[in-house]
Amino acid sequence: MPTLCTYVVTSDTGMAPNPYHGWCTLTVCTPNHQGARLEKGDWIAGFLGVARGGRLVHLLEVEERIGLDDYFHDPRFSDKRPDLGGSWRARCGDNFYSLGDDGEWVQHRNRFHMGKRFLAKDTRRPHAFVGRSFWYFGSSAPRVPEGFAALRGGRGIRVRHDPELAGSFVTWVKTSWKPGIHGLPSDNPDLSKGPHCGSP
Repeated sequence: MPTLCTYVVTSDTGMAPNPYHGWCTLTVCTPNHQGARLEKGDWIAGFLGVARGGRLVHLLEVEERIGLDDYFHDPRFSDKRPDLGGSWRARCGDNFYSLGDDGEWVQHRNRFHMGKRFLAKDTRRPHAFVGRSFWYFGSSAPRVPEGFAALRGGRGIRVRHDPELAGSFVTWVKTSWKPGIHGLPSDNPDLSKGPHCGSP
């Protein structure tokens, strides 16, 4: 039975999750920081906090769990390296950690996670979750039926959900929307500074 991992998305900038370039990826958010032990076929769902209505930000089917250094060097994810001189979408890339020749982590320039505090937190359990089957809603985050309220968050990650309820939730999402991107990030500060660079 696949596992459903749920958590609260505290800042939906387009970086975590990062749903662009054909893959939805999680590299520097709560499931990564807490070392979620998820395998191919498991699911990750991110919700807004209760104060923001507990709406659904994204659902991702895990295809791979990859070490951050392998993720950095994998050509499939080269477009996810941040380009701070590019569009808002290029700036919110999540592929910015690699191992140096001395075995220490290198934090490459990025938009939202610079500094020693982030480096220590992001590389404590250095894995990325990636998948091509995903639903990302961002600012179009839908309300979740009350029947699924038990899945929504508190602190950290939650994985011990009733299997039948978790399965019904995944089915609800899959039958209600097509996979892919359905909205722009809710909390990306660059979107308010100029025209949006393309549609969702």
